[in-house]
Amino acid sequence: MPAKNNTVDWGHVAHQAVTDEQSFTMLYEHFFPRVYQYLVSKTHDHNLADEIVSRTFFKMYDHLSDYNPTKGAFSTWLFRIAQNELASYYRQNNYRTAEELSDDMPLTVPHWEEPEEIALTRERNDELKAALGKLSRRDRHIVEMTYWLGMKSEDIAEALDMRPNSVRVVLKRSRETLKKFLTS
Repeated sequence: MPAKNNTVDWGHVAHQAVTDEQSFTMLYEHFFPRVYQYLVSKTHDHNLADEIVSRTFFKMYDHLSDYNPTKGAFSTWLFRIAQNELASYYRQNNYRTAEELSDDMPLTVPHWEEPEEIALTRERNDELKAALGKLSRRDRHIVEMTYWLGMKSEDIAEALDMRPNSVRVVLKRSRETLKKFLTS
């Protein structure tokens, strides 16, 4: 397994996966949970996420030989397929965009709560959405990838073509900015 700084070179693994089933399995096992979580965070629907993640990996399999590591990280290429498959699904089914739908959905998983707790949760979610909206797109993506997708800074760095230390700096600065927005 080729490595760069003790991390897997997924571009190389993808190149091998064109003809090597074990490499394909390695890609699938590593990226499936990340893509699935990403799609659940965008759709808030596990069944729909299941359908779109299946489409994503079929498309990845069909076009794996087209992946070009000189144009970007494998994770970026794969997540772009997932985004395109989700957009395609919404277009085909005349739905609003995933972003529009996610604005209507809570950021937390609802529990059985008293009406007062539900109102407080909605209010906190609205405040958090407003605060996240004040971040730059890149900074918001880093926060989402960290907290909603559970990605490590190394994986985020690869996906966004950044250095891991830069991701950590942006995340720290974003948390401080969010804290200011939420406490003012």
